[in-house]
Amino acid sequence: MKPIIVVIGTRAEAIKLLPVYLALKEAGLFVKLCATFQHSEMLQQVLQIFNIVPDFNLGIMKESQDLFHITESVLKKTKEIYIETKPSLVIVHGDTTTTMASALSAFYLQIPIAHVEAGLRTGDINHPFPEEMNRKVVGQIATYHFTPTALATANMISEGAKRENLFCTGNTIVDSLFWIRKKILNNEVEINSDLQFKVKECRKNNKKMVLLTAHRRESFDGGLLQIFKAMKEFAEQHQDVFIFYPYHPNPNVLRAIRESDIESVKNIYTMPPLDYKNIIYLLMSVDWIATDSGGIQEEAVSLGKKVICLRDITERHEGIWEGFEVLTGTDQKRILRAMEEFYSLKDSVKQGSFVYGDGKACNRILAILKNKLGFFNSVKFSDKNSGVLKEFE
Repeated sequence: MKPIIVVIGTRAEAIKLLPVYLALKEAGLFVKLCATFQHSEMLQQVLQIFNIVPDFNLGIMKESQDLFHITESVLKKTKEIYIETKPSLVIVHGDTTTTMASALSAFYLQIPIAHVEAGLRTGDINHPFPEEMNRKVVGQIATYHFTPTALATANMISEGAKRENLFCTGNTIVDSLFWIRKKILNNEVEINSDLQFKVKECRKNNKKMVLLTAHRRESFDGGLLQIFKAMKEFAEQHQDVFIFYPYHPNPNVLRAIRESDIESVKNIYTMPPLDYKNIIYLLMSVDWIATDSGGIQEEAVSLGKKVICLRDITERHEGIWEGFEVLTGTDQKRILRAMEEFYSLKDSVKQGSFVYGDGKACNRILAILKNKLGFFNSVKFSDKNSGVLKEFE
């Protein structure tokens, strides 16, 4: 049998594709996992949480790697894997360089491609960079498009995607979110004790809590410094607010941290990157979020949390339309206004929205692929990670 190959390279891809991989595997389909390790340590953390070892580890990450190295390495090494295994389908996710290069390699070898989280668009090829270009390229060469929302589906239709191969499934990140949230609530995973202590102290002292994440490439040229200055000013003016900031280890981010001196503020807690379970624990605990991460926008809205989007434009408009998000970019004054607005809210937490998905995207993708690939027999499977038992006919 020819395998289905699922390709991941970053932590975000792993969070969103590993539930798909598990659903395919537990349904009895012949599937293999290929990890490029575009991100090394951060990807490994997610693999450990899901208790998965990749079938192929391409190990491309190196110090000070750039887009040229990632693209060239992924293109060449996935070519070797594809020629060796002769896959029936390659599944990629989203918009990373791993996604674009591994899909392009499959296209060159005339292997069908399934694109999960298809159709996200900002309309500006340089924002986000290079992600907007990456997903547009994959959108042109993929065979099957699994879109997360109605807007993403409309984007693909407008670009000429074949309707019979276009499916609105919801976002798989919500599947992972509900799975790990249940484990956290049931004390089935170990949460960082220092984080737990700080969260409990904040609650004890009636402090409002904020999660900050900022790392976008397009913010390197002054944007990050504006973000940090805004957070520093707000924290100094509001001692009853505590800001958690797990920073990205990119040299540009570290430079902006030093220049802003954000670490000197006692109610801003800077820390190395958190693994998946700990970042979700924080998302569940804080009052609101300031982020430039697409995945965290989706997770926060699904949990009913308010979000300040630290980007000039976004491909995730649904959260704004639902009233959960405010788009500020990296402008210091706009960020401060949004922080003040959320601070003044009596209740910053609402009921979670299903605008990005209902936690059943993987089941839909499995059913669709079974049909498209000719697996018509009834297959029962138990998704041990989500606790869902499904039967597809």
